Amino acid sequence: MPATSSAEKKRRAPARRKKKKLAIGIWWPPLVGIIVTPFAIHAASILALEGPQALRLLYPYVVLVKEPVIGLSNDLGNNLSQGLLYAQFPLYGLLMALILRFKHLAAALGTVIAVHALGIGFLLLLTYFHTH
Repeated sequence: MPATSSAEKKRRAPARRKKKKLAIGIWWPPLVGIIVTPFAIHAASILALEGPQALRLLYPYVVLVKEPVIGLSNDLGNNLSQGLLYAQFPLYGLLMALILRFKHLAAALGTVIAVHALGIGFLLLLTYFHTH
């Protein structure tokens, strides 16, 4: 077996550190989503006092599954909305983590903002067509 020189060992060491750093770096968005969730739920309880419009901006998918146009039963809609209340921001974090594996932070953040905006836009369209 050939002996490796210290120069070769030094070249390999950063690769190991990079893998460890990469593994930790991928999981920070879901962790942030989990940490933010209780604060967002508290904000939602305050926004609920302002009416449904304010709640739609923070949790569009929670309101979306309760819409009668979707056609879910009342019990299923309530259960799904309760689950989405706790899962929305960790799911956004997971989506960011998946995108960060291939793209940079701006692309991941932009995608999550676009997904959130699509939910709000879809709710606005449903509300508009439901009232007209």
